[in-house]
Amino acid sequence: MSWSEGADAPVPSYTRTDKDGFMDFINGNSTRVTSDLDIDIDLYLPLSQYPPPLPLNVDHAASSSKSSPVNLDDPNSPYIQKERRSLQCRLIRTFFDAISSKQTDLVTKLITGGFVSPDVPNEHGLTPLLAAVEAGDGTMVCALLNLGADVNAFGTPSQRSSTYHRYSSSSLSSKRKKENVDHKPPADARTPLMVASAAGNLALAKLLLKDFHANDALIAGDGQLALRLAADNGHREIVDLLPPRSGGEFRRWRTHHAAAIRRIKRAVQGIVAFHFIFLWYIPKTILWSLPKHLVVLPSVKLAKWSWKNKHQFGSWCNKQVKEMPERAKRAVQAAGRVVKALKHVPRGVARFAKALAKRTWWMIKRIPGAMKVMCLWIWESLHEVGMATGFMFLKVVSAMHTAVVAVLSFFRNITLKDVRNGISVALEAVFVGLPRAVISGMRAFGKASYQALGYMLGFLGKVLWWIMRALFELAVFLPQRLWKILAAIGSSGAKGYHEILVWLNPKRC
Repeated sequence: MSWSEGADAPVPSYTRTDKDGFMDFINGNSTRVTSDLDIDIDLYLPLSQYPPPLPLNVDHAASSSKSSPVNLDDPNSPYIQKERRSLQCRLIRTFFDAISSKQTDLVTKLITGGFVSPDVPNEHGLTPLLAAVEAGDGTMVCALLNLGADVNAFGTPSQRSSTYHRYSSSSLSSKRKKENVDHKPPADARTPLMVASAAGNLALAKLLLKDFHANDALIAGDGQLALRLAADNGHREIVDLLPPRSGGEFRRWRTHHAAAIRRIKRAVQGIVAFHFIFLWYIPKTILWSLPKHLVVLPSVKLAKWSWKNKHQFGSWCNKQVKEMPERAKRAVQAAGRVVKALKHVPRGVARFAKALAKRTWWMIKRIPGAMKVMCLWIWESLHEVGMATGFMFLKVVSAMHTAVVAVLSFFRNITLKDVRNGISVALEAVFVGLPRAVISGMRAFGKASYQALGYMLGFLGKVLWWIMRALFELAVFLPQRLWKILAAIGSSGAKGYHEILVWLNPKRC
């Protein structure tokens, strides 16, 4: 039966007296109120969209209706609405579970029986055809397309590429409502051919393109084409399969540029916060707030109180004169106690010197262990930096050799692209591989120094390490933020240059 014939078939309804085993499965053999009452619930089949969430007042009313009488004659009562949505959601989830578990017969029954549309999305926007392509199930793909699924329908993939994760997130999803109004696909939407191309599934890509005539010229909201997704992920066979296509260059650059702008904004906000704290808040606190609240205001309050109680000043002075002899007597007694306590000072100094000597000896005994930790760090760091340096040297020599051979052979055996690739690898080794190894060694030094100080000084050593770490982070905070800004600007410019090259050569990998 075709999809159109299934759509014209009588739509089944959910009832208590339904003896169909499949409907019992959809209902989950529920023992809730609707399973015990002779009622009908119109599920509005076939389902073509995932049901939206119920309003809060309806959901609350449906929950509270369990302890109150239910109006079963009103199809729009809160309880019936909640039951309807629950059954619709379970029906769609069953449909997608059948796709993921490759149950072609059940999928066919659901569509031809008029329960679901072949393009109904799940709660995340994933379409059935996208789910079948992600599962790599060619049989399911053919079944869905033969049942009426749209081969060019956009949907939200569950397995997104690293490029999408890096460059299309919050700023693009915030524009989804506007894009839908303008009838443009969301930034995170993909067609089945795009998903197959990004995953490198050549068989499915051929099936969609050759047998079902998928449109490879469709452009996603972030500017991605099936050809570009295959090229960016290094799937050369699919790049050769797809025809040359241009388009979406500015959208792809804008997507990348939006992520760069977000990084720049975060870095600028960090710089502004740093200057506000250390150039305004802390100086203001030290030079204004603390003197004001600890000296000026208490002095003013004391002066006001003294002026208000000036008539009591004479009696206060008289009282102080009378109490002076007793205070002098107590001072002499305290001085005598201090003199007696001085007799015990040598003994206390001796105990302190003994404890200090024990602690020093304990630290000296632990120095070899700390030195072992640092020596291991030195060896590992030198090994990593040495390997990176050797790799860099080999790539530089290889690039020079490739260039010389290409010139001597007049580019017969080695093309200009090979020379460019060799130079690119050499530059990456110099400006990426070696700095990455150095940075890795510095991070390893931080861990090794933490272990060494903790081994020698215990908890005190760890506290000192965190203090030094805080001072170091404070010193490099501004340079790090400035570097992030420069890196984001350079990344945006490099992406623009790359898109120009792609515009000149659409099959560029």
